[in-house]
Amino acid sequence: MIRIALAALALACVLASPALAQATGSVLVIPWGGMLGEFSKAALEVLAPVLLAALTYAAGRLPWWAAMWFTTQRIDRMLKTGADYAINAVEGATHDKALSVDVGYPVIKVALERIMGSTPAWLLKEAGGAKGITERLFRVFKFDETVTDANTLSKVVTDLPTFSFAQ
Repeated sequence: MIRIALAALALACVLASPALAQATGSVLVIPWGGMLGEFSKAALEVLAPVLLAALTYAAGRLPWWAAMWFTTQRIDRMLKTGADYAINAVEGATHDKALSVDVGYPVIKVALERIMGSTPAWLLKEAGGAKGITERLFRVFKFDETVTDANTLSKVVTDLPTFSFAQ
């Protein structure tokens, strides 16, 4: 602790030397504001990369439950983005009405295509691949009573190998 105090005192002596100060008559004016501003800029230039590296290192060492929570949030956001895109892209699909069996298959297919084309591979793997994402998408959309696992979801899952984007 004493060494730090002595180092700070030495630094203050160097910064406040008469060569940096302006002498006006018998009064010695020390430009503390300018020196402090320059020192803070230099300190920020040194500390910013160090803090960024420390945060990056800490992010890689998150506890399993925190990493899982962040991954789950990313998967949910991925599904919502793909579903919104599909609702806007497929004719007959609207946000405020339940989707019928005629619209269910194309909406899931378009959402899956959008997700597979715009999501990092590690997140696709975490979400269960094309099959896992398809099953999650089926739960995201609001379907009417005509849509079932048998007539929509199983049909999309069966057709997955034929989709070029799901390879």
